[in-house]
Amino acid sequence: MLSKKRSSIWNHFTIVDQKYAKCSYCSNKISYGGGSSGNLLRHMKTKHTTVPLDRTARHYSSNTMTEHEHIEEHNIDEPSTSGMPASNTSTQMLTPVTPTNIRPVQSSITSYVQKPVSISKSKKIDSQIAKLIIKHYHPFSLVEKKEFKNLIQMLTPGYVLPSRKTVSNSLLPQLYESTVDTIKNKLKNVTAVCLTTDAWTSINNESYVAITAHYIDDDTKMSSILIGCQHFTARHTAVEMSSLLIEQVNKWGLVNKITMIISDNAANMVAAVRLCQWRHFPCFAHSINLIVQSGLEEVKPILGKVKAIVEYFKRSTYALSRLN
Repeated sequence: MLSKKRSSIWNHFTIVDQKYAKCSYCSNKISYGGGSSGNLLRHMKTKHTTVPLDRTARHYSSNTMTEHEHIEEHNIDEPSTSGMPASNTSTQMLTPVTPTNIRPVQSSITSYVQKPVSISKSKKIDSQIAKLIIKHYHPFSLVEKKEFKNLIQMLTPGYVLPSRKTVSNSLLPQLYESTVDTIKNKLKNVTAVCLTTDAWTSINNESYVAITAHYIDDDTKMSSILIGCQHFTARHTAVEMSSLLIEQVNKWGLVNKITMIISDNAANMVAAVRLCQWRHFPCFAHSINLIVQSGLEEVKPILGKVKAIVEYFKRSTYALSRLN
């Protein structure tokens, strides 16, 4: 009895005897030289190049029957031995018939063509990549990195990555407009909003102003949305600051919904809120900071002496050893 063949090439051949195996596709007999599969492999690569070697040869067309059954029915009447009326029974004789017209079906060329991703799914992936770049501060060139391309190709074969220009000129503006619409819809049904605002100067000596809206949503949860953070080139006067606040409130449809605005204790901000005719409340953390800074001035001489003592022991290893 022949030993069991383990190579996948044997899925495409039937062993005839100790020397020959028959191809399942062309029925040619190929010598396998006492167990070597080299001839079999060369035959498949030269004669049946479109057949994947890791597939079995038992793939046939859907209109080819793999087994026929011949059914013969005989009605047999037997006399009853128990006094009961005789009953008619049917016996079925199943005779398997081996088909002679079975032909293996070779793979279609379309099975090797990579199918493109649908337009709807492609748009979803584009949007998610744009969110990844925005939320994690990645450069637009991320979509051109080799390893990132390999990762996307492994996860979603057939998807075509957008270029960096497409990300900056198309995907980001689309995501911005979509986000603006979402926020406006959230704020539409809000009845009361509190604003917080702050201004600062960057390390490049550029001035910025941020405005955040705070409200209680339909689920009675506190929600906060940054409605504005922009480069502010005008002078920081009360009039200019009030114009900026009113512009943002109108943009987001918050007119007649502002209950209070919180800012630092700077005179220009207090005056700006007064010009907008809103109620102003000083930032609690900023107020605490002013109190602490004022209190430190009172103990500044003591702090100076303590600092001098610490520095002395840091400079002198002998004094530090004596201290220990």
